[in-house]
Amino acid sequence: MTDELIENVMYLIDSKKGDIGRLNYILSALQDGKSLYNSDKKYLDSLLATYMSSSKKKFGDHKSVEELKSELTRVKERLEKFEKKGYKKPVGRKAGFFFVTLFFGWHAIITLLEKKSLINIQDVNPYLLPLYYLEKIIPAQYLNYVSQFNLTIPKIVVLVWIAMMFTWIILGFVYLAKFIRSRYNPNH
Repeated sequence: MTDELIENVMYLIDSKKGDIGRLNYILSALQDGKSLYNSDKKYLDSLLATYMSSSKKKFGDHKSVEELKSELTRVKERLEKFEKKGYKKPVGRKAGFFFVTLFFGWHAIITLLEKKSLINIQDVNPYLLPLYYLEKIIPAQYLNYVSQFNLTIPKIVVLVWIAMMFTWIILGFVYLAKFIRSRYNPNH
């Protein structure tokens, strides 16, 4: 039964049915002989009931030894690939956005502290606030255009930082909704 279940989980992963990360976890637990959590069992049962009834015919009951060996080799290569990915994850867009948020946040906090008269920007080392050098780089005609709206570089930095913070909140809700939806099972 376990071999058939492993085969079915591999089929679900290959055909991209369900949450691939969760299915890989279930696959590794089954291959290691560990028992599954009840939530994983229910999730797997619902996927199997949904996708395996019509597609079970795709898996032949009689496979040659060569087919089984090639399939086992493929599974082993995939597991090695997943293990390597775990150690060598590239820096993604969210990590880059996080560091840009920190960069703007540093400038915004200094600006807010100056407004409260707790710090003087002129006393701060200019290398610690490189965004404020934009006033020296940007042509005067653009700065005049922006100043019509009562905006300065420090105000723009604070507004961008606030927008980034709201973006993080929205991203948090999106990922929370994805997580809740991945755990919701309408059959039970």
